[in-house]
Parts: sequence; C-alpha cells; structure tokens
Amino acid sequence: MTYKLSNYIYGMVRVRIRGLMPEKFVNLCIAQHILLWDIVKRDDDLYANMRLNDFFRIRPITRVSQVRVRVVSYRGLPFIIKRIKRRKMMLVGASLSFILLNIMASYIWFVDVKGTKQLTTEMIKEIASQSGLKPGIVKDSVNAKQIEKTIQLNIPEIAWAGITFTGTRAEIEIVEKTMPKQQDNAPADIIAAKDGVIVEFIVLSGKPMVKKGDTVKKGDLLITGVVPEQITDNVSGQLDAANSPPQFVKAKGIAKARVWYETYGETELATPIYQRTGNREVAVNINIGSNKISLKSADLDPNAEFETEVIYKKLPKWRNSGVTVESEINIFHEVTTSWATRTIDEARDDARAKALAAVQNLIPETAYILSRTSEVLDTSEPNLVRVKVSVETIEEIGQSVVILSQ
Repeated sequence: MTYKLSNYIYGMVRVRIRGLMPEKFVNLCIAQHILLWDIVKRDDDLYANMRLNDFFRIRPITRVSQVRVRVVSYRGLPFIIKRIKRRKMMLVGASLSFILLNIMASYIWFVDVKGTKQLTTEMIKEIASQSGLKPGIVKDSVNAKQIEKTIQLNIPEIAWAGITFTGTRAEIEIVEKTMPKQQDNAPADIIAAKDGVIVEFIVLSGKPMVKKGDTVKKGDLLITGVVPEQITDNVSGQLDAANSPPQFVKAKGIAKARVWYETYGETELATPIYQRTGNREVAVNINIGSNKISLKSADLDPNAEFETEVIYKKLPKWRNSGVTVESEINIFHEVTTSWATRTIDEARDDARAKALAAVQNLIPETAYILSRTSEVLDTSEPNLVRVKVSVETIEEIGQSVVILSQ
C-alpha cells in the first residue's frame, strides 16, 4: 500500500520499449538502479512501468541499447498538478466556491419551531426575530441563551425553550405549560343524554326533577339549575320560597341509568368476486357547462360485464368566462364474475361480528355491561343472514346544558 502511494505521489509512466535489444535496456536500467515493474512482452515490444524521475535518466541507456522508448500512459500527483496549472480559472473557481461556501455556512438561513401545541410558530418566530434570530443573521452573533429567556418571558405559556444550530438551520424547541382548565360555573341544567331507567341518582347542586326508578327519555330534565332562594319569614320563622326570586346555579350530580342498545349485522351467503380480464373500452366526452359532446364512444359487448372508471380533467378557465370546460374519460374494464360462498354458521358469525362492532361504537368506555345477547332473524332473502345484537349497560346519562334565559 505504501509502495503504491509513493508511486502515485512521485508520478509513474508506462512505456513501450521497441528496438534491437530491449532486454539489454532492461539490464542497463537495473544496473543504474532504475526500477521497472509490470514488464510485459507483446510481439517484439516490451511494456513496463517506471517512476517519472527515472524516466528522465534513461536517454543514455536508450542510445547504448539502440531502442526507442515511448510513453503510452501516465498517472500520479505531478500530472494532476500540471493539469490544474493549465486550467487556472478552474482552480480559482474552486477556491472561490470553497470560500463562498464557508461564508454562507456561517449564516442562519432557516429558522424552525417544534413542540408547539396551542401556540403558533409565527408568534415564536416573531419574538425570536425581534431578539436577533432570523434568516440572514451571522450565526456567531446570535446569543441563544438570551433569546431563550426572552421567549419564555414574553410567552408565559412556555415552560422551557431551547435553541440548537445544525448547519445553516436554527431550531427552536419549546415545551408548553399544562395550563389548568378554567372551571365553567355558568348556570346549567342536567338533562338525559339517552333513554333509560334511573338506577343511581345523587344531586350535588340544583333541584332534582326525577328519582331513582324513573324511566326517562333523551332530553328529559334530570336536575334543574333554577332553585328558589330560601328566605326565612321573620314572623313565623318558616322558610318561604314561594315569594322569593329564583336562584340560578350550575346543576351537578350523578345520574346513572340502565340503557339498552340494539344493532344489526348482515352477511350474504354468496358474494360476487370481480376480476378484470385486461380487455377494456374507452369513451371520451367534453363537458361545456351543462352540455356534453361525445368525441369517442365505447363499443361494449352486451353479454359482457364491465367495471366503469371515470376520470375528469378540468381545463383552465377562459379569460372573462365563467363556463367550466372539462374532459370526461370513461374506461370500461371487462370483468369475469366468480362467487365466494359461506356456510350458514360462517355467515352468522360474520354478521354477529359486524353487529357487535357497530354497538361497540355506541357504548361509552366507562359503561358497565350487564348483558349481551344475539339473535338470528328470519329474512325474506334466502341469500342473506341477519343478526340482532342487544346490549344492556349501566352508564352515566347526565348531560350539562347551559341555561340561556335567566
């Protein structure tokens, strides 16, 4: 490896040796400590490699051995330097490009913000720009720690801010504070969100309108936020609510009820499977406003089945014209039909799974499931299996509704 590197640094040439005594030329070179390697004989000529500085020492040897030496190829660092010297403008351009690249790399050209949830990136970029971090600024002139503090001071919702540099890109990473939700104390009623039978009823605030065991429908008032103010009569000492103005409060409480759900699932015993044959026909229309012009019609076999693919391509609107012009391409793919069959048990299980998936989307995660039943229903279609799934739950049905008229 060191030998090859040395040859590359000093330069090497491959020469062709032609004459009466090429072997004598080789022997004389060895005697003069001129190194030759990769010697090959082709016809009457010899080919060999030698170092560039040795090449200039062989003229006396060529005269004595009566041979002619010609360079057939060369490589190495001296030849590259010579080529660069011939192309001075290329060297100047490469140097200027390197200098310009280093200058450009010392600037910030992109500013990114990550970690935002509620805040906008524009707000953070604006504060950073006012503090000196913006595209086109010299990287060394940016005081990252000071900008981090400025961002946190100007935006109280930020718990932490950090700035990192990657090449010509500055990245502002923030962590937003978890702000406590403001409690809504506006006067409100609690109504039933679903039909059901009340099994647990606790009033924390407001006036109860139902009791445990009552059957309620969706929208029924469970707890009202309109409560008469209790005033004590100075004469009798009794609480008098009849003549006192009502008080508006936010109704609070627990209203759990038994709720029933029913969903249905259907599955066919035999379902068609369509497979394209590769044959197709194309029809092309031009739609100008509400008018349709046929440019090419499709010649369809009336005994074959087709899948239709429609492609619309809208043309640019004409100047001062509100008319829409578009091309409509209808591709009719010929298909063959095969049938996939299921047993009654397989169809029933598939229909039940569909019904269960549908009912699961209706039941809240906090609901307690009391029972789940399924029933296969009779249908007038022999190819169809229909299953009904019934689920009984206990769940919270109270829904807070703001009192608008006070």
